[in-house]
Amino acid sequence: MNIESFYFFILVFFLFPLNWGIELLKWQRILKVNKIYIVSNTLIQSLFSGVTTGIITPNRIGNFIGRMLFFKGKIRGQLILGTLYSNFAQFLSTITFGAISIIWFHEVLFSTYGELATYISCIILLIGLTFYFIIPYVSLPSLKFLNKKENLLKHFQVNARQLVFPLFYLSSLRYLIFSFQFLLMLMAFGEPFSLLLLAGVFFTYLVSTLIPSFVFGKLLIRETSGLVILSFVVENEMVIIVSSLLLWLINLGIPSLIGMFFIFRKKFLLNA
Repeated sequence: MNIESFYFFILVFFLFPLNWGIELLKWQRILKVNKIYIVSNTLIQSLFSGVTTGIITPNRIGNFIGRMLFFKGKIRGQLILGTLYSNFAQFLSTITFGAISIIWFHEVLFSTYGELATYISCIILLIGLTFYFIIPYVSLPSLKFLNKKENLLKHFQVNARQLVFPLFYLSSLRYLIFSFQFLLMLMAFGEPFSLLLLAGVFFTYLVSTLIPSFVFGKLLIRETSGLVILSFVVENEMVIIVSSLLLWLINLGIPSLIGMFFIFRKKFLLNA
């Protein structure tokens, strides 16, 4: 197995800064609605520190931990909720495009898994989108266990009205970028472009997203999902495994190492 197109391979690397640049815009938007303006260096350091803590937590939900190292006080509560809301927007974009992929991938799905996969995807998408878009506007119930946090949640709801659409379309754009990175990596190893291949990539991300992970940001889960799904389109299974592992290294492995450096430096400065 050899790289047959270095053009596509190099293009994957060129999309790396665009991928994380969009995530940076999402993070910057969250800070902006909370009236927090920080220098670019701190913005970037907090983002990559979040990648590091996210990669060692289930489903990368702990990315807010690394980000909060650079902030103090009560504002942390709003930033944590904003980050979780942003994560939810990214999750929904994956579900949305995964559901769309069924249009091209339906014959394979129906013949192999039946219509159940379609129904489950559509139900999750409908519930998720409804929940996402009503969060900023629904009135909180008067429950005793919410009393102490009610002001925090209501303040977040006000902020979320400025985040709901920007976070969703930026998440969708970012989803398309890292999906095309996967597609380009497969094409670099000689796989020809087709809508079925693209749909397979979308559906692979859908399945790997719905399967819970514990550490290392879906490492092995996406590879396994890719083998099950993309093997209907790609003959050489090693192409699927190597492409997925290389993409993990580029998009998550390298950023997490960068973030680790920022975290250690931050801890060193605090203890100095």
